[in-house]
Amino acid sequence: MLFGLDGVEIGLLIVFLCLFGGILSGFPVAFAIGGSAVISFGIVAGLDSAGWLIHQAIDTGSAEYAALIAEGVRPDKISVFTYPELSRVGLPVFPQGWETALDRNVSFVVNRMNERVLAGQSIETLLAVLMFVLMGITLERSKIANDLLLTMARVFGPLPGGLAVSIVVVGAFLAASTGIVGATVVTMGLLALPTMLRNNYSPELATGVIAASGTLGQIIPPSIVIVLLGTLAGDLYAAAQEERASSVGCSDALTYLGEPAVVSVGTLFQAALLPGIMLAVLYAGYAFCYALLNPSKAPAVEMGSTNSEVITRNEALTWFIAAPAALIGGMMVLSSIGLIGNQSVAVDSFSQAGETASLRTSVSPDCQAAMIELHGQEAWDAALAEQAAINEAGGVAKATQLTEDQRAAQLEINIANAAPVGTGIAIVMVLLGLVLATARGISPTSDPRPLWIGFAAIAAVF
Repeated sequence: MLFGLDGVEIGLLIVFLCLFGGILSGFPVAFAIGGSAVISFGIVAGLDSAGWLIHQAIDTGSAEYAALIAEGVRPDKISVFTYPELSRVGLPVFPQGWETALDRNVSFVVNRMNERVLAGQSIETLLAVLMFVLMGITLERSKIANDLLLTMARVFGPLPGGLAVSIVVVGAFLAASTGIVGATVVTMGLLALPTMLRNNYSPELATGVIAASGTLGQIIPPSIVIVLLGTLAGDLYAAAQEERASSVGCSDALTYLGEPAVVSVGTLFQAALLPGIMLAVLYAGYAFCYALLNPSKAPAVEMGSTNSEVITRNEALTWFIAAPAALIGGMMVLSSIGLIGNQSVAVDSFSQAGETASLRTSVSPDCQAAMIELHGQEAWDAALAEQAAINEAGGVAKATQLTEDQRAAQLEINIANAAPVGTGIAIVMVLLGLVLATARGISPTSDPRPLWIGFAAIAAVF
């Protein structure tokens, strides 16, 4: 054993050091990860072939191991961590040679590419990657990012560290638009770094804020990384839950969990949205606090407008922050009280099928014990009561075809329950309101009558 460590532990250290060195080398992350994988595999294979990497595995031929199997312990539950007293035997890291391991890994990668990319259903999901790249190119070529940065600089510039805060805000927007770290960092560096240095910002703060805000593209949806991981995580999660259900004696994961074992890209987007926003808020808060403690390194800057019109701080905050927030918040409030929502009144030809019990109760004793441990005795008792009520009612109600009178009655009910304003119309009106608010903020001293006419038209539609 090398340095008294297990061969697997040394292999993991080699992989970590190669990955760390590859990232610090300055190459793009995608190339650094792939290159470090090849280099680390070569090093581990060489050390293993030389006999320097020895893996201490449990001796499956020992009497102690046979006794555990006889007691009903599953082989996959026996490890050096759960039963450290078992006798061990020294084995190579690659028992059948590194050639076999390489062949199996290459075959696995090729098969997965064929199943998931070339012939699988995930090809539609992976098309989003191309759309994100196209969106990033559009932002760069159309100069939208530059205009957004100038607008945010006018809003936050008069505040201590305002330019740094505006960088974080724009970085969050670009991250949500492109989902690419490199594109965001390069764009922000070209647009913002000269301006920050010209206004006596600390080089450390300027470069740090740009680099930190650029990494938000990894987590703020939509993210290319989440899309790529989501296509693989769904299958891995489903397979793991099926194996978990089988290990406790249940027929499938749906029976054990009480819900489908599905993890979609949309679910990952929902899970990553709040952490991404929190990171952006923390970055902006750090820049603001740093400016308060070190005003000379992050001074307040008055950013003039492109049309030579002076925009005060109150006007910028009102039209660029308060008005959009009021429009979006008002739409959310109206949606919560039912004034904005779905206006679909379509009626199906069949009635809704009856609901089943929250948990399946016709299971084996082992599965029942595992389900009670997972969901709790109260949930199991509730499922038993629900199933008993369903049985007393004659079983689960099946979907039946509706008559013309029943469909007409259901149509009247749907019309009565439909929201007064549709979601699509509300979104269009909010977007028009944002356009009017932005126009007023860009030129606050211009004649407001055209904007009031537009606002009246929007109000009339509502």
